[in-house]
Amino acid sequence: MTAVFLALGLGILIGASLLDEGKLIESQEKLISGLERRFDMLQAERDLLEKEKAALTSQINDHKALLAALELPLIEGALAGRRVSVVYADDGWRENWQEPLKDLLERAGAVVVGSKLISGLAAEENTGLQPGSPGGLSHGQISSFNLQALADGTRGLLGEGMDEVPDSSVDIVLLVGSGGDNTADWEKQLAAQVVDAGMGVAAIGTAEMENHLSELAKIGVLALDNLDDTAGRIALVLGLSAQKTGYYGVGRHAKAPWTALSSREHRR
Repeated sequence: MTAVFLALGLGILIGASLLDEGKLIESQEKLISGLERRFDMLQAERDLLEKEKAALTSQINDHKALLAALELPLIEGALAGRRVSVVYADDGWRENWQEPLKDLLERAGAVVVGSKLISGLAAEENTGLQPGSPGGLSHGQISSFNLQALADGTRGLLGEGMDEVPDSSVDIVLLVGSGGDNTADWEKQLAAQVVDAGMGVAAIGTAEMENHLSELAKIGVLALDNLDDTAGRIALVLGLSAQKTGYYGVGRHAKAPWTALSSREHRR
């Protein structure tokens, strides 16, 4: 009798195990089927996104090609006869930008009359040359600004006395790059004095410098972080031509990639 009950119990146990295994297999099959459907959906979404990306990339490339074709007609002669002084933050900025800027400004009809390094201006303080003196630099050459103004406030950053007005031999000042915290105050004071003198001023940097560029824009500077792009080059030339101010480029705080200018403004 005991053997019969043992056999019956063993049969029930084996049957229950087989039943649980069947449910497990069925559950696994449903899970696999669901994952396969999800994978197919994701693959379809990915294919759609790839097609949309390709279409957008094609449109962007077309727009860039069109803008590149329009660059010269838009900027040619826009700064005709304007005299430009360029101040670079350091040798790195000058090495990277001196030739591209010279080419751009020449195509716009401007004349580069000065090229200086912020880091080298302090050394000029020890030469004993005064702006306008024999062998010295004229008031209009903005790149000769006197950094001593930051210490005693008796002289302007253009090298002149505070009660003097610099001549108009320079029409535009370009600040290229920034030396960081060491020169940020100098750059702001120079920009402010150039604005007060009624001259055009633009600052060229990168998106990583957007906080500094935004501060300069508040002073009345045309600040750009995308000069390596066609839109940035056009924005610089036409912005200076139309006396625009503000921060433009690709940074989060930029107003737009470039200044909104009409053809009428360009031809003024």
